[in-house]
Amino acid sequence: MLRMYTDHLLRKQTELSGTWKMEQFSDKEELLGTYTAVVPSCWQSTRGLEDFRGHCKYTKKIYTGGGNIRLVFKGVSHTADVWLDGKYIAHHYTAYTPFDTVVKNVAPGEHTLEVMADNRMTDYATLNFPNDYYSYGGITRPVILEELGNAYIHSLHITPEKTENGWKATFRLQVKNISGAANLKATVELLGKTLSFGIPENGDVTQTAEFTDVQVWSPENPALYIAKATLFEGETPADDLYERFGFREIKVVGDKIMLNGKPLFIKGFNRHEDFGGIGCAVPESIMNMDIDIILSTGANLIRTSHYPNDERFLDLCDERGVLVWEESHARQLYLPRMQLPHYRKQSADCIYEMITNHYNHPSIIMWGILNECETYSDFAVECYRKQIAQIKSLDRSRPTTQATNKYCKDQTHDQPDILSFNLYNGWYYDDDPKEFLAKIKAYADENGGAGKPYIVSEFGAAAIYGYRSFAEVKYSEERQAKILCNLIDAFSSVDYVSGLIVWLYADSRVDSDFSAWNSRPKAQNNKGVVDTYRQPKMAYYAVRDAFTKLPTYQLEEKANG
Repeated sequence: MLRMYTDHLLRKQTELSGTWKMEQFSDKEELLGTYTAVVPSCWQSTRGLEDFRGHCKYTKKIYTGGGNIRLVFKGVSHTADVWLDGKYIAHHYTAYTPFDTVVKNVAPGEHTLEVMADNRMTDYATLNFPNDYYSYGGITRPVILEELGNAYIHSLHITPEKTENGWKATFRLQVKNISGAANLKATVELLGKTLSFGIPENGDVTQTAEFTDVQVWSPENPALYIAKATLFEGETPADDLYERFGFREIKVVGDKIMLNGKPLFIKGFNRHEDFGGIGCAVPESIMNMDIDIILSTGANLIRTSHYPNDERFLDLCDERGVLVWEESHARQLYLPRMQLPHYRKQSADCIYEMITNHYNHPSIIMWGILNECETYSDFAVECYRKQIAQIKSLDRSRPTTQATNKYCKDQTHDQPDILSFNLYNGWYYDDDPKEFLAKIKAYADENGGAGKPYIVSEFGAAAIYGYRSFAEVKYSEERQAKILCNLIDAFSSVDYVSGLIVWLYADSRVDSDFSAWNSRPKAQNNKGVVDTYRQPKMAYYAVRDAFTKLPTYQLEEKANG
Protein backbone atom coordinates (compact mmCIF):
# COMPACT_ATOMS: atom_id res chain seq x y z
CA MET A 1 0.00 0.00 0.00
CA LEU A 2 1.39 3.38 -1.03
CA ARG A 3 -0.99 5.75 0.78
CA MET A 4 -4.17 5.50 2.82
CA TYR A 5 -6.07 7.14 -0.04
CA THR A 6 -5.79 7.25 -3.84
CA ASP A 7 -3.47 10.05 -4.97
CA HIS A 8 -3.51 9.43 -8.75
CA LEU A 9 -6.10 8.27 -11.29
CA LEU A 10 -4.56 9.43 -14.58
CA ARG A 11 -0.94 8.72 -13.72
CA LYS A 12 -0.02 5.05 -14.08
CA GLN A 13 1.71 3.72 -10.96
CA THR A 14 3.14 0.26 -10.28
CA GLU A 15 4.16 -0.65 -6.76
CA LEU A 16 7.43 -2.59 -6.90
CA SER A 17 6.75 -4.59 -3.78
CA GLY A 18 7.23 -8.32 -3.47
CA THR A 19 10.38 -10.38 -3.95
CA TRP A 20 13.73 -8.97 -5.01
CA LYS A 21 17.10 -10.69 -5.35
CA MET A 22 19.41 -9.47 -2.55
CA GLU A 23 23.18 -9.94 -2.58
CA GLN A 24 25.30 -9.32 0.52
CA PHE A 25 28.82 -7.89 0.12
CA SER A 26 31.86 -7.47 2.35
CA ASP A 27 33.74 -4.20 2.71
CA LYS A 28 36.17 -5.64 0.12
CA GLU A 29 33.26 -6.14 -2.31
CA GLU A 30 33.32 -9.92 -1.94
CA LEU A 31 29.95 -11.63 -2.41
CA LEU A 32 29.00 -13.11 0.95
CA GLY A 33 25.57 -14.51 0.14
CA THR A 34 22.48 -14.34 -2.04
CA TYR A 35 18.96 -14.12 -0.59
CA THR A 36 15.35 -13.58 -1.55
CA ALA A 37 14.15 -10.37 0.08
CA VAL A 38 10.61 -9.04 0.32
CA VAL A 39 10.35 -5.29 -0.26
CA PRO A 40 9.67 -3.31 1.82
CA SER A 41 11.64 -4.84 4.70
CA CYS A 42 14.95 -4.46 6.48
CA TRP A 43 17.56 -7.13 5.97
CA GLN A 44 17.83 -7.69 9.73
CA SER A 45 14.65 -9.79 9.39
CA THR A 46 16.58 -12.15 7.06
CA ARG A 47 18.10 -15.24 8.68
CA GLY A 48 21.84 -14.76 9.00
CA LEU A 49 21.72 -10.95 8.68
CA GLU A 50 20.14 -10.15 12.05
CA ASP A 51 22.94 -7.73 13.02
CA PHE A 52 24.61 -7.10 9.65
CA ARG A 53 26.07 -3.68 9.03
CA GLY A 54 27.30 -3.29 5.48
CA HIS A 55 25.81 -3.10 2.00
CA CYS A 56 23.47 -5.26 -0.06
CA LYS A 57 22.42 -4.99 -3.69
CA TYR A 58 18.73 -5.45 -4.54
CA THR A 59 17.75 -6.45 -8.09
CA LYS A 60 14.31 -6.66 -9.72
CA LYS A 61 12.96 -6.95 -13.26
CA ILE A 62 10.51 -4.15 -14.05
CA TYR A 63 8.23 -3.57 -17.02
CA THR A 64 7.09 -0.39 -18.74
CA GLY A 65 5.16 0.62 -21.80
CA GLY A 66 8.01 2.98 -22.71
CA GLY A 67 8.61 6.72 -22.55
CA ASN A 68 9.45 8.80 -19.49
CA ILE A 69 9.45 7.01 -16.17
CA ARG A 70 9.85 8.14 -12.60
CA LEU A 71 11.15 5.87 -9.85
CA VAL A 72 10.10 6.87 -6.33
CA PHE A 73 11.81 5.39 -3.27
CA LYS A 74 9.99 6.11 -0.03
CA GLY A 75 12.90 4.99 2.15
CA VAL A 76 16.22 3.20 1.70
CA SER A 77 18.48 2.78 4.73
CA HIS A 78 20.59 4.70 4.95
CA THR A 79 22.48 5.35 1.70
CA ALA A 80 21.14 4.36 -1.73
CA ASP A 81 22.67 4.11 -5.19
CA VAL A 82 20.43 3.18 -8.12
CA TRP A 83 21.05 1.75 -11.61
CA LEU A 84 18.66 1.05 -14.48
CA ASP A 85 19.96 -1.45 -17.05
CA GLY A 86 23.45 -0.90 -15.69
CA LYS A 87 23.30 2.91 -16.01
CA TYR A 88 23.80 4.86 -12.79
CA ILE A 89 20.75 7.09 -12.21
CA ALA A 90 20.48 8.19 -8.55
CA HIS A 91 22.17 8.64 -5.18
CA HIS A 92 20.49 9.48 -1.89
CA TYR A 93 21.45 9.67 1.78
CA THR A 94 19.23 9.33 4.84
CA ALA A 95 16.86 6.46 5.51
CA TYR A 96 13.81 8.45 6.52
CA THR A 97 12.88 10.64 3.57
CA PRO A 98 11.78 9.76 0.02
CA PHE A 99 13.65 10.49 -3.16
CA ASP A 100 12.89 10.08 -6.85
CA THR A 101 14.60 10.08 -10.22
CA VAL A 102 13.21 10.59 -13.73
CA VAL A 103 14.57 8.61 -16.68
CA LYS A 104 13.59 9.84 -20.15
CA ASN A 105 12.79 7.85 -23.27
CA VAL A 106 12.89 4.37 -21.77
CA ALA A 107 12.23 1.61 -24.30
CA PRO A 108 9.08 -0.50 -23.79
CA GLY A 109 9.48 -3.93 -22.20
CA GLU A 110 11.65 -5.48 -19.49
CA HIS A 111 14.37 -3.61 -17.60
CA THR A 112 16.69 -4.35 -14.69
CA LEU A 113 16.51 -2.13 -11.60
CA GLU A 114 19.34 -2.36 -9.08
CA VAL A 115 19.57 -0.62 -5.69
CA MET A 116 22.62 -0.72 -3.45
CA ALA A 117 21.58 -0.08 0.17
CA ASP A 118 24.31 0.71 2.69
CA ASN A 119 23.99 1.13 6.48
CA ARG A 120 27.70 1.37 7.34
CA MET A 121 28.83 4.00 9.83
CA THR A 122 31.22 6.38 8.07
CA ASP A 123 32.19 10.04 8.20
CA TYR A 124 30.14 10.48 5.03
CA ALA A 125 26.97 9.33 6.79
CA THR A 126 27.06 12.15 9.32
CA LEU A 127 23.64 11.48 10.87
CA ASN A 128 24.26 7.75 11.35
CA PHE A 129 26.55 6.47 14.08
CA PRO A 130 26.08 3.92 16.91
CA ASN A 131 23.03 5.27 18.65
CA ASP A 132 20.13 4.72 21.03
CA TYR A 133 18.02 3.32 18.18
CA TYR A 134 18.98 0.74 15.60
CA SER A 135 20.25 1.74 12.16
CA TYR A 136 18.55 -0.86 9.99
CA GLY A 137 19.52 -1.62 6.40
CA GLY A 138 17.56 -2.26 3.24
CA ILE A 139 14.67 -0.98 1.15
CA THR A 140 12.50 -0.30 4.16
CA ARG A 141 9.58 1.62 2.58
CA PRO A 142 7.68 1.20 -0.72
CA VAL A 143 9.16 1.67 -4.21
CA ILE A 144 6.99 2.95 -7.10
CA LEU A 145 7.35 2.98 -10.88
CA GLU A 146 5.44 5.83 -12.54
CA GLU A 147 4.92 6.23 -16.28
CA LEU A 148 4.78 9.89 -17.31
CA GLY A 149 4.07 12.00 -20.34
CA ASN A 150 5.95 15.16 -21.31
CA ALA A 151 5.27 16.87 -17.98
CA TYR A 152 3.92 15.98 -14.54
CA ILE A 153 2.69 17.56 -11.32
CA HIS A 154 5.55 17.41 -8.84
CA SER A 155 3.69 18.74 -5.81
CA LEU A 156 0.66 20.61 -4.54
CA HIS A 157 1.05 22.34 -1.18
CA ILE A 158 -2.08 23.60 0.54
CA THR A 159 -1.89 26.15 3.37
CA PRO A 160 -5.18 26.80 5.24
CA GLU A 161 -5.69 30.00 7.19
CA LYS A 162 -8.57 31.18 9.38
CA THR A 163 -10.29 34.40 8.30
CA GLU A 164 -13.06 36.53 9.78
CA ASN A 165 -15.62 34.95 7.44
CA GLY A 166 -14.38 31.37 7.40
CA TRP A 167 -11.21 29.98 5.85
CA LYS A 168 -8.91 30.57 2.95
CA ALA A 169 -6.46 28.15 1.38
CA THR A 170 -3.34 28.94 -0.59
CA PHE A 171 -2.48 26.42 -3.31
CA ARG A 172 1.11 26.20 -4.50
CA LEU A 173 1.44 23.97 -7.57
CA GLN A 174 4.79 22.82 -8.93
CA VAL A 175 5.03 21.25 -12.39
CA LYS A 176 8.07 19.53 -13.92
CA ASN A 177 8.38 19.80 -17.71
CA ILE A 178 10.43 16.77 -18.77
CA SER A 179 10.26 16.89 -22.54
CA GLY A 180 9.61 20.50 -23.48
CA ALA A 181 5.80 20.34 -23.46
CA ALA A 182 4.06 23.48 -24.74
CA ASN A 183 0.80 25.15 -23.71
CA LEU A 184 0.70 23.68 -20.19
CA LYS A 185 -2.08 24.71 -17.85
CA ALA A 186 -3.66 23.24 -14.74
CA THR A 187 -6.71 23.29 -12.54
CA VAL A 188 -7.27 22.63 -8.85
CA GLU A 189 -10.74 21.58 -7.72
CA LEU A 190 -11.98 21.74 -4.14
CA LEU A 191 -15.46 22.06 -2.61
CA GLY A 192 -17.13 23.06 -5.85
CA LYS A 193 -14.50 25.66 -6.80
CA THR A 194 -12.12 25.33 -9.74
CA LEU A 195 -8.93 27.38 -9.87
CA SER A 196 -7.15 27.74 -13.19
CA PHE A 197 -3.39 28.13 -13.56
CA GLY A 198 -1.19 29.03 -16.47
CA ILE A 199 2.11 27.22 -16.04
CA PRO A 200 5.18 29.48 -16.32
CA GLU A 201 8.59 28.31 -17.43
CA ASN A 202 9.73 27.53 -13.89
CA GLY A 203 6.55 25.50 -13.27
CA ASP A 204 5.77 27.19 -9.93
CA VAL A 205 2.39 28.92 -9.42
CA THR A 206 0.33 30.02 -6.43
CA GLN A 207 -3.32 30.98 -5.93
CA THR A 208 -5.58 31.60 -2.94
CA ALA A 209 -9.32 30.93 -2.56
CA GLU A 210 -11.82 31.47 0.24
CA PHE A 211 -14.09 28.77 1.64
CA THR A 212 -17.05 28.81 3.99
CA ASP A 213 -19.01 26.10 5.79
CA VAL A 214 -16.00 23.77 6.11
CA GLN A 215 -15.44 21.31 8.92
CA VAL A 216 -12.36 22.10 10.99
CA TRP A 217 -9.78 19.35 11.54
CA SER A 218 -9.16 18.60 15.21
CA PRO A 219 -8.46 15.58 17.43
CA GLU A 220 -12.19 15.46 18.19
CA ASN A 221 -13.24 15.77 14.54
CA PRO A 222 -10.44 14.88 12.08
CA ALA A 223 -12.25 16.23 9.00
CA LEU A 224 -10.27 15.76 5.80
CA TYR A 225 -10.69 17.17 2.29
CA ILE A 226 -9.12 16.13 -1.01
CA ALA A 227 -8.01 18.71 -3.58
CA LYS A 228 -7.75 17.46 -7.17
CA ALA A 229 -5.05 18.93 -9.40
CA THR A 230 -5.12 18.21 -13.15
CA LEU A 231 -2.38 19.13 -15.63
CA PHE A 232 -3.36 19.79 -19.26
CA GLU A 233 -1.20 19.81 -22.35
CA GLY A 234 -3.34 21.98 -24.57
CA GLU A 235 -6.86 20.71 -23.88
CA THR A 236 -5.77 17.15 -23.13
CA PRO A 237 -5.49 15.95 -19.50
CA ALA A 238 -1.85 14.89 -19.07
CA ASP A 239 -1.44 14.17 -15.34
CA ASP A 240 -3.18 14.44 -11.98
CA LEU A 241 -2.50 14.59 -8.27
CA TYR A 242 -4.92 14.27 -5.37
CA GLU A 243 -3.75 15.82 -2.10
CA ARG A 244 -5.50 15.37 1.23
CA PHE A 245 -5.42 18.05 3.91
CA GLY A 246 -7.42 19.58 6.73
CA PHE A 247 -8.60 23.06 7.63
CA ARG A 248 -6.87 23.70 10.93
CA GLU A 249 -4.70 26.41 12.45
CA ILE A 250 -1.76 25.98 14.81
CA LYS A 251 -0.13 29.06 16.35
CA VAL A 252 2.04 30.09 19.24
CA VAL A 253 0.40 32.97 21.10
CA GLY A 254 2.50 34.14 24.02
CA ASP A 255 3.39 31.11 26.08
CA LYS A 256 0.56 28.95 24.73
CA ILE A 257 0.21 26.59 21.76
CA MET A 258 -3.13 27.39 20.15
CA LEU A 259 -4.95 24.78 18.07
CA ASN A 260 -7.91 26.35 16.27
CA GLY A 261 -7.91 29.15 18.81
CA LYS A 262 -7.82 26.90 21.89
CA PRO A 263 -4.82 26.55 24.24
CA LEU A 264 -3.61 23.01 23.64
CA PHE A 265 -2.29 20.73 26.35
CA ILE A 266 -0.12 18.00 24.84
CA LYS A 267 -0.22 14.48 26.25
CA GLY A 268 2.03 12.35 24.13
CA PHE A 269 4.46 9.55 23.49
CA ASN A 270 7.80 9.38 21.73
CA ARG A 271 7.70 6.53 19.21
CA HIS A 272 10.36 4.74 17.19
CA GLU A 273 9.56 2.90 13.97
CA ASP A 274 10.49 -0.49 15.39
CA PHE A 275 8.76 -3.79 16.12
CA GLY A 276 10.24 -7.02 17.42
CA GLY A 277 11.44 -9.29 14.63
CA ILE A 278 10.32 -6.86 11.93
CA GLY A 279 12.50 -3.87 12.64
CA CYS A 280 11.74 -0.48 11.11
CA ALA A 281 9.67 -1.71 8.12
CA VAL A 282 6.46 -1.65 10.16
CA PRO A 283 3.36 -2.77 8.24
CA GLU A 284 0.17 -0.72 8.20
CA SER A 285 -1.66 -3.06 10.57
CA ILE A 286 0.93 -2.49 13.29
CA MET A 287 0.97 1.26 12.60
CA ASN A 288 -2.76 1.28 13.22
CA MET A 289 -2.41 -0.90 16.32
CA ASP A 290 0.13 1.56 17.73
CA ILE A 291 -2.35 4.40 17.27
CA ASP A 292 -5.08 2.30 18.93
CA ILE A 293 -2.89 1.71 21.98
CA ILE A 294 -1.64 5.28 22.22
CA LEU A 295 -5.13 6.77 21.93
CA SER A 296 -6.40 4.33 24.57
CA THR A 297 -4.19 6.09 27.14
CA GLY A 298 -5.85 9.46 26.55
CA ALA A 299 -2.78 10.74 24.67
CA ASN A 300 -3.22 13.19 21.80
CA LEU A 301 0.27 13.47 20.25
CA ILE A 302 3.10 11.33 18.88
CA ARG A 303 6.63 12.62 18.48
CA THR A 304 8.48 10.95 15.60
CA SER A 305 11.72 10.54 17.49
CA HIS A 306 14.23 11.12 15.98
CA TYR A 307 13.52 11.16 12.25
CA PRO A 308 10.71 11.68 9.72
CA ASN A 309 8.15 8.86 9.68
CA ASP A 310 6.55 6.76 6.97
CA GLU A 311 3.85 8.85 5.26
CA ARG A 312 1.37 5.98 5.63
CA PHE A 313 1.66 6.38 9.40
CA LEU A 314 1.10 10.12 9.03
CA ASP A 315 -1.95 9.38 6.85
CA LEU A 316 -3.36 7.30 9.71
CA CYS A 317 -2.66 10.10 12.18
CA ASP A 318 -4.55 12.50 9.88
CA GLU A 319 -7.52 10.15 9.76
CA ARG A 320 -7.62 9.40 13.46
CA GLY A 321 -6.99 12.86 14.87
CA VAL A 322 -3.54 12.21 16.34
CA LEU A 323 -1.32 15.28 16.64
CA VAL A 324 2.27 14.86 15.44
CA TRP A 325 5.58 16.52 16.26
CA GLU A 326 7.68 15.50 13.26
CA GLU A 327 11.42 15.67 13.64
CA SER A 328 14.35 15.85 11.27
CA HIS A 329 16.95 13.12 11.64
CA ALA A 330 19.42 13.91 14.42
CA ARG A 331 20.23 12.65 17.90
CA GLN A 332 23.11 13.70 20.16
CA LEU A 333 25.30 15.25 17.51
CA TYR A 334 28.29 16.94 19.11
CA LEU A 335 30.71 19.44 17.62
CA PRO A 336 33.15 17.01 15.90
CA ARG A 337 30.28 15.35 14.06
CA MET A 338 28.60 18.64 13.18
CA GLN A 339 31.88 19.81 11.67
CA LEU A 340 32.15 16.86 9.28
CA PRO A 341 32.18 18.04 5.64
CA HIS A 342 28.77 16.62 4.65
CA TYR A 343 26.82 17.42 7.82
CA ARG A 344 25.24 20.74 6.87
CA LYS A 345 24.09 19.61 3.44
CA GLN A 346 22.75 16.26 4.68
CA SER A 347 20.79 17.93 7.47
CA ALA A 348 19.43 20.55 5.07
CA ASP A 349 18.44 17.85 2.58
CA CYS A 350 16.59 15.91 5.29
CA ILE A 351 14.69 18.99 6.45
CA TYR A 352 13.78 19.93 2.88
CA GLU A 353 12.56 16.43 2.00
CA MET A 354 10.65 16.07 5.28
CA ILE A 355 8.73 19.32 4.90
CA THR A 356 8.12 19.25 1.15
CA ASN A 357 6.84 15.67 1.23
CA HIS A 358 4.78 15.94 4.42
CA TYR A 359 3.55 19.52 4.12
CA ASN A 360 -0.16 18.73 3.75
CA HIS A 361 -0.62 16.48 6.79
CA PRO A 362 -2.90 18.36 9.21
CA SER A 363 -1.78 16.08 12.03
CA ILE A 364 1.70 17.63 11.96
CA ILE A 365 1.54 20.66 14.25
CA MET A 366 5.27 21.39 14.72
CA TRP A 367 8.66 20.69 13.16
CA GLY A 368 11.54 19.60 15.36
CA ILE A 369 15.30 19.49 14.88
CA LEU A 370 18.52 18.34 16.56
CA ASN A 371 17.44 16.27 19.57
CA GLU A 372 19.94 16.59 22.44
CA CYS A 373 22.62 17.98 20.14
CA GLU A 374 25.32 20.46 21.07
CA THR A 375 23.87 23.91 21.69
CA TYR A 376 26.66 25.97 23.23
CA SER A 377 29.54 26.36 20.75
CA ASP A 378 29.43 29.16 18.17
CA PHE A 379 29.48 26.66 15.30
CA ALA A 380 26.61 24.60 16.73
CA VAL A 381 24.51 27.68 17.48
CA GLU A 382 24.93 28.82 13.87
CA CYS A 383 23.77 25.37 12.70
CA TYR A 384 20.58 25.83 14.76
CA ARG A 385 19.99 29.27 13.31
CA LYS A 386 20.33 28.04 9.75
CA GLN A 387 18.05 25.04 10.28
CA ILE A 388 15.31 27.11 11.94
CA ALA A 389 15.61 29.67 9.13
CA GLN A 390 15.36 26.89 6.54
CA ILE A 391 12.18 25.55 8.13
CA LYS A 392 10.63 29.02 8.18
CA SER A 393 11.50 29.48 4.50
CA LEU A 394 9.66 26.26 3.66
CA ASP A 395 6.68 26.52 6.02
CA ARG A 396 5.53 29.45 8.13
CA SER A 397 2.25 27.81 9.10
CA ARG A 398 3.73 25.63 11.87
CA PRO A 399 5.91 26.45 14.89
CA THR A 400 9.39 25.03 15.44
CA THR A 401 10.99 23.32 18.42
CA GLN A 402 14.06 21.38 19.47
CA ALA A 403 14.42 19.03 22.43
CA THR A 404 17.46 19.82 24.56
CA ASN A 405 19.16 18.28 27.57
CA LYS A 406 21.80 21.00 27.88
CA TYR A 407 19.60 22.92 30.32
CA CYS A 408 21.58 25.87 31.73
CA LYS A 409 24.30 25.70 29.05
CA ASP A 410 21.98 25.97 26.05
CA GLN A 411 22.61 29.02 23.83
CA THR A 412 19.76 28.44 21.37
CA HIS A 413 16.66 29.30 23.42
CA ASP A 414 16.07 32.36 21.22
CA GLN A 415 15.69 30.18 18.10
CA PRO A 416 12.64 27.84 18.33
CA ASP A 417 9.06 28.98 18.85
CA ILE A 418 8.53 26.33 21.54
CA LEU A 419 11.07 25.31 24.20
CA SER A 420 11.30 21.57 24.82
CA PHE A 421 13.31 19.81 27.52
CA ASN A 422 14.20 16.16 28.05
CA LEU A 423 14.04 15.54 31.82
CA TYR A 424 14.76 12.21 33.54
CA ASN A 425 14.20 13.05 37.20
CA GLY A 426 13.91 9.89 39.26
CA TRP A 427 15.88 7.82 36.76
CA TYR A 428 19.21 9.47 35.87
CA TYR A 429 19.15 12.03 38.68
CA ASP A 430 17.10 12.64 41.83
CA ASP A 431 16.46 16.39 41.69
CA ASP A 432 12.94 17.52 42.53
CA PRO A 433 11.26 17.78 39.09
CA LYS A 434 9.43 21.06 39.68
CA GLU A 435 12.46 22.76 41.22
CA PHE A 436 14.67 21.43 38.42
CA LEU A 437 12.32 22.76 35.73
CA ALA A 438 12.02 26.12 37.51
CA LYS A 439 15.81 26.47 37.49
CA ILE A 440 15.89 25.70 33.76
CA LYS A 441 13.13 28.23 33.09
CA ALA A 442 14.93 30.96 34.99
CA TYR A 443 18.01 30.40 32.84
CA ALA A 444 15.99 30.22 29.60
CA ASP A 445 14.12 33.43 30.45
CA GLU A 446 17.46 35.25 30.74
CA ASN A 447 18.78 33.74 27.50
CA GLY A 448 16.19 34.40 24.82
CA GLY A 449 13.41 32.02 25.90
CA ALA A 450 11.17 34.33 27.92
CA GLY A 451 7.46 34.14 27.14
CA LYS A 452 7.60 30.94 25.07
CA PRO A 453 5.60 27.72 25.58
CA TYR A 454 7.33 24.87 27.42
CA ILE A 455 7.07 21.15 26.66
CA VAL A 456 8.64 18.33 28.64
CA SER A 457 9.58 16.44 25.50
CA GLU A 458 11.01 13.33 27.19
CA PHE A 459 10.65 11.85 30.66
CA GLY A 460 10.63 8.26 31.73
CA ALA A 461 12.21 5.21 33.31
CA ALA A 462 13.14 1.73 32.11
CA ALA A 463 11.57 -1.60 32.98
CA ILE A 464 12.05 -5.14 31.72
CA TYR A 465 8.67 -6.56 30.71
CA GLY A 466 7.55 -9.07 33.34
CA TYR A 467 10.16 -8.14 35.95
CA ARG A 468 8.32 -7.38 39.18
CA SER A 469 9.72 -6.34 42.57
CA PHE A 470 8.21 -5.48 45.95
CA ALA A 471 11.35 -3.41 46.52
CA GLU A 472 10.65 -1.40 43.34
CA VAL A 473 14.26 -1.78 42.21
CA LYS A 474 15.57 -0.39 38.93
CA TYR A 475 14.20 -2.10 35.81
CA SER A 476 11.13 -3.33 37.70
CA GLU A 477 7.71 -2.51 36.30
CA GLU A 478 6.72 -1.09 39.68
CA ARG A 479 9.54 1.45 39.68
CA GLN A 480 8.88 2.57 36.12
CA ALA A 481 5.17 3.09 36.80
CA LYS A 482 5.85 5.00 40.01
CA ILE A 483 8.37 7.36 38.39
CA LEU A 484 6.06 8.09 35.45
CA CYS A 485 3.11 8.83 37.73
CA ASN A 486 5.20 11.15 39.90
CA LEU A 487 6.53 13.06 36.89
CA ILE A 488 3.17 13.42 35.16
CA ASP A 489 1.69 14.74 38.40
CA ALA A 490 4.57 17.18 38.91
CA PHE A 491 4.91 18.53 35.37
CA SER A 492 1.18 18.82 34.66
CA SER A 493 0.74 21.03 37.73
CA VAL A 494 3.19 23.65 36.43
CA ASP A 495 1.30 26.57 34.85
CA TYR A 496 3.83 27.33 32.12
CA VAL A 497 4.05 23.73 30.86
CA SER A 498 1.97 23.18 27.69
CA GLY A 499 2.64 19.49 27.29
CA LEU A 500 4.45 16.36 28.34
CA ILE A 501 5.63 13.48 26.16
CA VAL A 502 6.53 10.11 27.66
CA TRP A 503 9.75 8.41 26.69
CA LEU A 504 8.98 5.81 25.36
CA TYR A 505 5.89 4.27 23.76
CA ALA A 506 7.42 0.84 22.96
CA ASP A 507 10.74 -0.78 23.74
CA SER A 508 13.04 -0.45 20.74
CA ARG A 509 16.30 -1.97 19.59
CA VAL A 510 19.57 -0.02 19.90
CA ASP A 511 22.82 -0.39 17.97
CA SER A 512 24.85 -3.15 19.59
CA ASP A 513 27.92 -0.88 19.76
CA PHE A 514 26.01 2.10 21.18
CA SER A 515 28.19 3.81 23.79
CA ALA A 516 25.60 3.30 26.56
CA TRP A 517 25.09 -0.41 25.77
CA ASN A 518 25.72 -1.36 29.42
CA SER A 519 22.54 0.48 30.46
CA ARG A 520 20.47 -1.11 27.69
CA PRO A 521 19.64 -4.68 28.74
CA LYS A 522 18.66 -6.94 25.82
CA ALA A 523 20.25 -4.31 23.49
CA GLN A 524 17.02 -2.35 23.79
CA ASN A 525 15.89 0.97 25.12
CA ASN A 526 13.49 -0.49 27.68
CA LYS A 527 11.66 2.70 28.63
CA GLY A 528 8.55 1.72 26.66
CA VAL A 529 5.22 1.49 28.45
CA VAL A 530 4.71 -1.56 26.23
CA ASP A 531 7.37 -4.01 25.11
CA THR A 532 8.68 -4.42 21.57
CA TYR A 533 5.71 -6.72 20.77
CA ARG A 534 3.24 -4.21 22.33
CA GLN A 535 2.53 -6.21 25.49
CA PRO A 536 1.57 -3.74 28.24
CA LYS A 537 3.72 -3.09 31.29
CA MET A 538 2.33 -1.67 34.53
CA ALA A 539 3.43 1.74 33.23
CA TYR A 540 0.86 1.57 30.42
CA TYR A 541 -1.99 1.46 32.93
CA ALA A 542 -0.38 4.09 35.14
CA VAL A 543 0.01 6.54 32.25
CA ARG A 544 -3.50 5.77 31.03
CA ASP A 545 -4.93 6.59 34.45
CA ALA A 546 -2.95 9.84 34.62
CA PHE A 547 -3.50 11.04 31.05
CA THR A 548 -7.25 10.45 31.03
CA LYS A 549 -7.54 12.90 33.93
CA LEU A 550 -5.79 15.66 32.00
CA PRO A 551 -7.63 17.84 29.45
CA THR A 552 -6.73 18.16 25.77
CA TYR A 553 -7.13 21.91 26.11
CA GLN A 554 -5.82 23.92 29.03
CA LEU A 555 -8.31 25.32 31.46
CA GLU A 556 -9.03 28.97 30.71
CA GLU A 557 -7.66 30.22 34.01
CA LYS A 558 -4.42 28.24 33.47
CA ALA A 559 -4.13 29.44 29.87
CA ASN A 560 -4.44 33.02 31.03
CA GLY A 561 -1.82 32.51 33.70
